[in-house]
Amino acid sequence: MGLLPGDGESKGESMAATRRARPPAHLVALVLCIGAATCTLPACASLWNRPDPAAHYRLARSGSHWDIVGNDHVLDDLLPRYPAYFAVLLEPSRSDEPDVRKLRRDLEYQPADRRNYDALNAIAIGYFELNYRGETARETGNMRFLTTGMRAAKLAAVPWRAYGNVSEGALRSAILDFFEDVSTGEKLGSARTRSRLSPVVSSLARKEHDPKRLARIKALSERLAADQAPHG
Repeated sequence: MGLLPGDGESKGESMAATRRARPPAHLVALVLCIGAATCTLPACASLWNRPDPAAHYRLARSGSHWDIVGNDHVLDDLLPRYPAYFAVLLEPSRSDEPDVRKLRRDLEYQPADRRNYDALNAIAIGYFELNYRGETARETGNMRFLTTGMRAAKLAAVPWRAYGNVSEGALRSAILDFFEDVSTGEKLGSARTRSRLSPVVSSLARKEHDPKRLARIKALSERLAADQAPHG
């Protein structure tokens, strides 16, 4: 059982799915502005500057799954952007490390745009998939769960590093959204492993001065630390 177990679609079919071609929202807005005789300059500017709906952490409140959120096919959108990364990550027979250099560059790109959030969501999918696979191995007595857990931890280190290297508050908040998603333990395989990120999240406080985000980090740290004793 892999990504989205029980949805009637094999992992191979999921990886083969391609994103339906659709023009970027800002181009559609521009065409509408040009074609509308009554469109005023301020109205056109408002449409042009409309934020990209995918520029956020997309997996929040997706329950136990991590590739589809309602009608939002997150994995299908990200596969064409990071094909080599997902080719390694989503093939259980492969034990080599996925190359995260492009993900790191995209996540830390400034000024932030959609590529930063695409990288964050790709990392999250990888983290949750590896945790699910590792916990499945643990339950069957397969010692491979140890190496799988280490690979997941290396992925979590990418947003941890980025938190100190990006200045945009919205992107920092999105990274915290990911760690909050981990802390809920809702994703398959993440309940037992979430406490491992307690020291990682706690250390984010040294990189943050905004009081609201500091409060989120503190709450996250306490939630994750509370799980350390029962789950180990």
